[in-house]
Amino acid sequence: MTNLEVDNPQVPVLPPLLPLAALVLAIILDWLLPLQFLAAPVGFNLQVIIGVLLVAGGIWLAATARRLFEREGTNVIPTQPALKIVTSGPYRFTRNPMYLGMVLALLGVSLVFSLEWGVIATPVLWLALDRLIVVREEAYLRRKFGPTYEALLNRTRRWL
Repeated sequence: MTNLEVDNPQVPVLPPLLPLAALVLAIILDWLLPLQFLAAPVGFNLQVIIGVLLVAGGIWLAATARRLFEREGTNVIPTQPALKIVTSGPYRFTRNPMYLGMVLALLGVSLVFSLEWGVIATPVLWLALDRLIVVREEAYLRRKFGPTYEALLNRTRRWL
């Protein structure tokens, strides 16, 4: 079976595993090689408030996008075929709200628990999602939906 016959973007890893791996790695590195540029995770301070807001916003964004996929009748899991292009809800502002939610949640958890390595891992996670997942998904959706997907590319940013 050739790549053109496979009806999915052939991502090398399921996307939620990337933020999970980043978080686990951040915890291990924080234990082995502590940095100290965040406030200690004691009490309710501005860092914790921002972190909680980022976690809540990230979860809300990802969950809203997931529910929208389900309501529109297309597959959420990227190893399954895309059945349609979703352009409403958060997809009006970003083509990747689920992945953006994952990035925001990692940053938020890192702030709440003062995981300096998590803060450092956040742009690495964003880059990994962009290069390993999003680029493949975009190429697949271009092949599958052509002009319909091109229109979305022209009016909606990849991330923000």
